[in-house]
Amino acid sequence: MRGSMLRIDDEFEWCGSKFHVHDFEHPNVLIFKEDGDRKIVKVQYLSIITDPTFRIVNREMSLAKAREEKDESNRRALIDTLSEAQQQTAKLKMSIIDPILTFNEVREGNLYAAQLFKEKYMEFLLESESLDSIKKVELIKRVAEKYDYTSRQIYRMLDKYKTAEAIRDNHGIEGLVSKAHLKIHNRKDEIAIPIAHPKNPEIILDTIYIRLPEGYAPVIKRELDKFIIRKRRKFNILKDELEISCTANNLPPLDYDTVYKLANRIDKYVFERINKGDVVEPKLVQEKASNQFAKAPLHVIEIDHVQLPITLIDPETGVELGEPILSLGLCAFSRNVWGMELSYDHPSGDKVMRLLFNGICFKDAKAKYGTLNDWDMHGIPTVILMDNGSDFTSTYVKYMIEDVLKAEPRYRPIATPRYGGIIERNFGTINTDFLQKLLGTRVKSEHDRDAKKEARLTAVLSLDNLRELLVGYITDIYHQQEHSGLPLDCNTPAARLYTALDVMGSLPFIPKEDEPYYKLQLLPTDMRSYRRDGIRVENVKYGSPETTRFISNKQKKNCKIKYDLDDISHIYLLDPKEAKYIEVPSISPPADEIKGMNRKQYEMLRKCLIEAGELTKQQIPGYSLISKGKLLIREKFNKMVSTNISARKRALKQGFELQVKDKNQSAKQSNQKPMSKVQQFAARLNEEKAKKKQQN
Repeated sequence: MRGSMLRIDDEFEWCGSKFHVHDFEHPNVLIFKEDGDRKIVKVQYLSIITDPTFRIVNREMSLAKAREEKDESNRRALIDTLSEAQQQTAKLKMSIIDPILTFNEVREGNLYAAQLFKEKYMEFLLESESLDSIKKVELIKRVAEKYDYTSRQIYRMLDKYKTAEAIRDNHGIEGLVSKAHLKIHNRKDEIAIPIAHPKNPEIILDTIYIRLPEGYAPVIKRELDKFIIRKRRKFNILKDELEISCTANNLPPLDYDTVYKLANRIDKYVFERINKGDVVEPKLVQEKASNQFAKAPLHVIEIDHVQLPITLIDPETGVELGEPILSLGLCAFSRNVWGMELSYDHPSGDKVMRLLFNGICFKDAKAKYGTLNDWDMHGIPTVILMDNGSDFTSTYVKYMIEDVLKAEPRYRPIATPRYGGIIERNFGTINTDFLQKLLGTRVKSEHDRDAKKEARLTAVLSLDNLRELLVGYITDIYHQQEHSGLPLDCNTPAARLYTALDVMGSLPFIPKEDEPYYKLQLLPTDMRSYRRDGIRVENVKYGSPETTRFISNKQKKNCKIKYDLDDISHIYLLDPKEAKYIEVPSISPPADEIKGMNRKQYEMLRKCLIEAGELTKQQIPGYSLISKGKLLIREKFNKMVSTNISARKRALKQGFELQVKDKNQSAKQSNQKPMSKVQQFAARLNEEKAKKKQQN
């Protein structure tokens, strides 16, 4: 675990004086002043470490060195988690595309790459050819012919390599790892075959996937269920029995290679469990999931998303905005909520980034929302457990977890939801104990359409209202109430956490002054070229006098940048010599004109200007066109929001205020249907807000 920690006998500065830690009585800490009567006083722990004047006095170098060594031990790469055979496969693909990658560097003016190409890859040049005369397309064709690949396959490997390399330097080989090795399955033509426990069919030990006609699935499942319980597992016997079963079902028999690959897809953990018997806490091969229960707070954090069955409205106009998506991180040891992100955004790497940032930082629940208790859970975890969704398995998310947080990403076995049971039960608790008591909530049933309609008619909460209520529920109710999955002597999440901290000391925390650093590090990364007119990113050009030294007309993608999807007025450029990021403002359009504008709004602005004939696809809008584009977007959304919920969400995400009334309100005003008490209350609130605005 990374971060600062306050321990017994530590010396720290607070409010201009020096103090020492005498003991912990979580959520409080016992301290005494260094100069004075040394009287021991009890103070709330979070109130000290979140104070701007708080600073830990420097400790011995040995502690810093030990912490540094631990950080280094947590570094890992995807390639290291694979078997030797799988590593060789990825390395073979790397050797195939290496001549092309070297050739790219030659074209960018790298003399060392030219010498390397002449020493290793002259076989791809004819006697009359030189590096200046051969074209890249021809080189790819010759490489494909040598290794018996198609040119399309070579291009695909190059794209995967470049995508992984752009996010993690010197880790492009991770993009060449087969999805089959990572247990990722997204194809629609794949059929899942669950491998069940021989004594308890309800327990699924593993799941393999096939791309064969549907008739093969029951035959293969039946024979594999017999195969895993044998003491001597021979592939030729499995092949013969599958041949008999296929013939009996009028199916063409499978060849030996296909049968061999099918059997090898079964995880080794399955055979270990069959041979050695069931265990209480089975350890999965390659640690692809953590049913190893957490041993301490922040050991294992489970994260997932869920769409909440509650309809929300815009606080200004009262129009409905649909159902939000909640992302949660839960401590598997204490059942405390570690982090939360609530928005209308669908699951993505950016949404995961906001959840991770919220989890590692202080929540300041008392100051922001006036809760009775503070939100004590914070810090960088050791393991982050996720499902196999594309928003979690992306290279960007792995980079955030491994390289930024120095934590370990783990994934649940596919088609085994019980490995995410802790957080799934938490979602259920939030639904039954919290959401069902709020207006605008629907109860899932066979008549879900009617339930949604009823929820829309009673909706009175906005996104900010729900966030405030949810934070209050988490800190003052959920963390304080009994939990059936915890020991009897500390059966609430708060008690479980404080009991552990009394033994271990305080949680490692991210100091307030370090939060901007982590915010920056968690942003997406890319490689871009710096030309005389600046760095171009999605039709915005960036540049500054401080960064003109990076201009290069020969080298392509010579600059590593970080960008914020919520504010395109600047990017961050890495200075390799200083080892720091420099903020670079946009020069076209000017930074002042697009400050605070997000990527979606800018894309819509350009689209509207192009449709109006004011801009071509290659042009960048100037000062006057930015204002005109905002007006066009407003007019477009005002035509759509009365009937289109998704358009309302997009309008709010892009920084616009809705200026139309809900179609339900129009129907009420025409006296087609009488208004309910809840609707009358909502209408009265909107009228009062409008009067206050006029008075101001």
